[in-house]
Amino acid sequence: MSHIDSFKHELVGQLGYLPVYHPLEKIEGDFKCDENQLLLGGGSGEHPALVIESPTSTVAHFLNEVIEGEQKLENWRKIISPHLNYDFSELLTFYDWDIETYSSFHEMSKSVSLPNPSEGRNIEQWLILGIGEFVFYSMPYLAKEIMEKLENPYRHIYHMNYNNIMVVPPNFPVYPNGGNLFFKQKEG
Repeated sequence: MSHIDSFKHELVGQLGYLPVYHPLEKIEGDFKCDENQLLLGGGSGEHPALVIESPTSTVAHFLNEVIEGEQKLENWRKIISPHLNYDFSELLTFYDWDIETYSSFHEMSKSVSLPNPSEGRNIEQWLILGIGEFVFYSMPYLAKEIMEKLENPYRHIYHMNYNNIMVVPPNFPVYPNGGNLFFKQKEG
């Protein structure tokens, strides 16, 4: 049993070989996170955990890249600017990752099996932008400080840039005690 299994959580999807989880309660132990964050890997008994400390900041980074050169979206800068943190060590916390773990993750990020591999980009930036895009489209409530201030944000963005988190389809068995985020099994 992995550490995450001791806590209520739901499966968000898969990023390559890593499960992406959303905690449904505060978690302390092998790693620390809460219901306002995302997590790759489940800690001891699974893959070492990587906590996305600020989904809001990941959305800010994603939007900062998207609005570059888009004059009609320039007013978004004042909304996202307070959430842009360029110290990636404050956005990503690697629990028990060693050189081998990081190297394996880096190799996976370059895989052609991903729709949008890292292709020589800074791996942390690639991850932050990909998570930001995912949260923007699929879990906007994790970045409500930004999302509530944007009027019709989906009307302005037409292309997927990362799309690397694969969602588990309905009816596939999942093991998190909170189930599959995008499909809740009806009881009875």
